[in-house]
Amino acid sequence: MAPLIAELANLSFTSGVFPARYKTGRVVPLLKKPGLPVHDPANYRPVTNLCTFSKIFKKLFLAQLQPHVMQSGSYCKFQSAYRKGCSTETELVRIVSDIQRAGGEGQYTVLLALDTTAAFDALEHSTLLERARAVFGVSGGALDWMKSFVTGRSQFIAVGSEKSDTVACSSGVPQGSVLGLILFGMYVSPVGDVITQHSVSYHQHADDLQLYTLLTPSPNRPCELSAIELCALDVSQWFTENALLLNPVKTEAVIFGTRQWLSQLDGSQRIDVAGTHIQFKDTVKLLSVTLDSTLCFDKHVADVARQCHYHIRALKHIRPLPTLEASRQQARLL
Repeated sequence: MAPLIAELANLSFTSGVFPARYKTGRVVPLLKKPGLPVHDPANYRPVTNLCTFSKIFKKLFLAQLQPHVMQSGSYCKFQSAYRKGCSTETELVRIVSDIQRAGGEGQYTVLLALDTTAAFDALEHSTLLERARAVFGVSGGALDWMKSFVTGRSQFIAVGSEKSDTVACSSGVPQGSVLGLILFGMYVSPVGDVITQHSVSYHQHADDLQLYTLLTPSPNRPCELSAIELCALDVSQWFTENALLLNPVKTEAVIFGTRQWLSQLDGSQRIDVAGTHIQFKDTVKLLSVTLDSTLCFDKHVADVARQCHYHIRALKHIRPLPTLEASRQQARLL
């Protein structure tokens, strides 16, 4: 079976055609964060389930595409998705380290966690393919195969036993696909140049984008936010020009510093993000980790303890079912 699959995949790559029968996706909506209102469609992430054979084809193509993209030097160096040696963990370590270093040098950090509306669904195919060609040097059969993969797709939404009508996809890449992340990373890579012009630090993981800047406290004066506000405005304009939409309503802002300095801040101060005034919060959740304004991690520890307590209590409903030996074996695996 494996040689047959490899032969079929090689035939697909050589001809520059992704099989049409594998272009229909089954979209399952998943709640983005626990506790969000379940009746608001905007709170769901549309994860696409695809045929097993299509996943194999995409992994084989990814094995060829990823090294080429990384060696091109054009992939954003602060994009963690599909970069060897980078992950959500390395991203968090970098951001936290920068905040702690700033605190040790008597500075404070202003951070914006930007939210993008339906980012994976909005990618323009023509822009993606042109960027792959002009910026990353993808050409020939590889470019033809990528074009065949992203165009001519269709999908339907499935919730339980119910499903919607199948509709054509005129834009976007499948969210949940092994190629979706790297194609999105290629699409948004130029935004790094926009941010760098403002001397603002940033980090990305797929469609998660954090902007942060280090400032020196001034007694009896509000935070100087003009640099990061101008940066956020230019990022918003770049997104708009590239068919993406920054959602300032769901953007979160927090100021990190010592308790003594934070107590002197004007609690009514806001930051302007693309024409929307954002109130500063005491905490922000980045990649499932809750960071509080003093980096004591009390809120994160409380959240983890609460989740563990919930799952431990749930185990009591099945405790009589597994044998003692099965329970011990599962504990060893954990």
